[in-house]
Amino acid sequence: MSGWSGRHLWLVALKLTISVGLLSLLLWRIRFDQFMATMRQADLTWLGLAWLLMLASNLLGSWQWGRLLRIADIRIPFWKVCAYYHVGLFFNNFLPANIGGDIARVADSSRHGAPKAAAVSAVLMDRLIGSVALAGVALITTLPALDQYRFVFIYLVLVGFFFLSVTLLWAVFHPALVPACQRLLARLGLRQLGPHLAEFAARLEGYRGRRGLLIGLFAVAAVTQISRIGVHALVARALGISVPLPYFFLFVPLLAVIVSLPISLNGIGVREGAGVVVFGLIGVDRPHAFSLQFATYLVAVAVSLLGGLAFLLRIPRRRAETRNQERT
Repeated sequence: MSGWSGRHLWLVALKLTISVGLLSLLLWRIRFDQFMATMRQADLTWLGLAWLLMLASNLLGSWQWGRLLRIADIRIPFWKVCAYYHVGLFFNNFLPANIGGDIARVADSSRHGAPKAAAVSAVLMDRLIGSVALAGVALITTLPALDQYRFVFIYLVLVGFFFLSVTLLWAVFHPALVPACQRLLARLGLRQLGPHLAEFAARLEGYRGRRGLLIGLFAVAAVTQISRIGVHALVARALGISVPLPYFFLFVPLLAVIVSLPISLNGIGVREGAGVVVFGLIGVDRPHAFSLQFATYLVAVAVSLLGGLAFLLRIPRRRAETRNQERT
């Protein structure tokens, strides 16, 4: 295999190597038996509550995305929106790329007679609203945790993440930037992408006239992000880790930013290593900090398996649709 696909395989192999290497190093320093002892002591009741809260946050996220799809003139029953959303989560966890789930959501939603540019615009807005809400919640709720100088740097990182997210959202609502972007593409030898960019910008115009609805969606996104931070707190309770709640609002958004960096396979290894560092700042020992991040990831994966089930169940129907189209 050559060309782009060959480079892609090498990149996946490199990410896999980094993830395995980081996990091996962490488990070597922590000692695998200590990690297993911590996991065996987990309270299944609290883990079950964490699973339910993660599911509830995903249903809220599905509703938010569904509203954005309606603005883009993509009308899908809510149960299908939920199914597509969880299929996206499943691919995010099991494909070697952080945007695999977004691609799946675009592909699924565009099957309903809508242009892909409309589907992409809904996914982009969903991502931007979620990022702004996550950073905004963190900036407000973590002020009580800033009683020590060592946390100021973390807070400044979150401030930067917030302003970056707001800047990207601001750019969406300013179509005058499109010609400048087209000129930049032309200078880079990518002039052929200019018309696609213009079409995509036209699709975003529908959101500019619905600012009242978007403000409501920001509130929904804030509740969604608070719920997902709460999942970490419930997993900590399951593992017997005592951490004041404000620190979760400070650390979890930072970990989300770190995990989004494309340096490992779906954040595996990086998530746990960063968790050991930041929770170590407040006295959580390595086995418990590692187990907290790993167990929270497993909870998220367990919920996303619903998307895998939905994907498997729809395969026969879609094969039948394909055969019918070939006959006509």
